[in-house]
Amino acid sequence: LLDPADKQNVPKAVNLLQSLLKLEHEAPVSGVPSIAHRRRRLSFLARILGLFTLPFISIDMSLSDQVRSLAAYAHLIAVFWRWHGTRFITGALYADSQAIVKNIIITIARLQLVDEDLPFYIIHEGTDRLEGLFADCRTQDHSRNFDILQLLEKLATSTLIQCIMERNPDLDRGHCRLSLKDAMGVDHVNPRTWSGNVRVGDVELAVEWERGQEDANRLLETYLGAEA
Repeated sequence: LLDPADKQNVPKAVNLLQSLLKLEHEAPVSGVPSIAHRRRRLSFLARILGLFTLPFISIDMSLSDQVRSLAAYAHLIAVFWRWHGTRFITGALYADSQAIVKNIIITIARLQLVDEDLPFYIIHEGTDRLEGLFADCRTQDHSRNFDILQLLEKLATSTLIQCIMERNPDLDRGHCRLSLKDAMGVDHVNPRTWSGNVRVGDVELAVEWERGQEDANRLLETYLGAEA
């Protein structure tokens, strides 16, 4: 299900999450109550984690949809953190994921003050660009191992390459896949492949935050009952 030898194998982890999201509707229904109960709990966990993951890999989501999904995630893990603490999620992972949601929302609010026509791709909040920079360092020549001086020289060259690509986006072919829609195990996504509306002026932050809260409440009631 995961790769014990490589805990940062993102495609495999994303593939697992996408498979768990299909569990509730596509897997054969079990007549054993205990199995059905465990599967329902797994589906609930997948829905929570999917609210955070899908906005970064679902290329047809608009910026408003992304904010709404992330807001629902933020509310849900806050609830479970209060109920279960580190038995549900580690403190570092809780803080980091909440910080990501906060930073995205604050960045959108700031960009709306600068220019409402600006696009904002939340995928730039991750480490894709840093990983791309190091990929350029390792593929400039056949010397995969280098000392600190060579690293500095390669980083300088890689930075120039990145700047050229930004000024001339037609030179960057983007993701090697022809289509990322409904693809499994997606890791790196770039703006060229994104089809959703990401104009910051089209996002009503307060409205989407409230809708995310309502989505979180509905999920709690659906899986845990009205008393939740």
